[in-house]
Amino acid sequence: MINAKFDNVKTVLKFHKQIVEQQEEAHGKHYCQMHQAIKRFWSEGECKKYMELGTHQGGSASNAMMLDPTPKKITLIDIDMSKYNSVLKPIAEKHCHSNKIELDVRETSSIGFAAVEGTDMLVIDSVHKAGWMQQELDLHGKNVRKYIVAHDTKRLFDQVDEQLHHTLVEWGKRNGFILVDRGEASVGYTVIARK
Repeated sequence: MINAKFDNVKTVLKFHKQIVEQQEEAHGKHYCQMHQAIKRFWSEGECKKYMELGTHQGGSASNAMMLDPTPKKITLIDIDMSKYNSVLKPIAEKHCHSNKIELDVRETSSIGFAAVEGTDMLVIDSVHKAGWMQQELDLHGKNVRKYIVAHDTKRLFDQVDEQLHHTLVEWGKRNGFILVDRGEASVGYTVIARK
């Protein structure tokens, strides 16, 4: 994933627009297609709490801050928040304060107990390895009330690689979740929902 460069960004909307444009220019037209799936299931599922593993610069996080209905709480987890802190942090804090969103940013491992939190929707975009995702699902899955969304489930590093999709779906079958959506354009995404 590229590191986007930002030009005079002062709002979450402008940040999100610039990061999506740059990511899709670098990685293909539908690279951020997962954001639309998050919006759709968020509104259909009457969700209130959002959590993401693997925040990086904050593309998906900025999408979450504009969800309708407005999230009550957003929890962001990454082992290194420096890229998020460099641009999005002050904008996000202002936006969340104005919109009465509790913003919880944790610089910690996604497979450590400091990352555990109950949520309605969990978005996984962290370490793109099946074994790592399996550990995340085993740790966090029981705390997810409605949806788990994963990015990069069709292609990894410019090659077809569906290991993350299969890991998520198989874990879901064993733990009371069903496959409800899959995007296969660009890097793809997968959504499972609690039965």
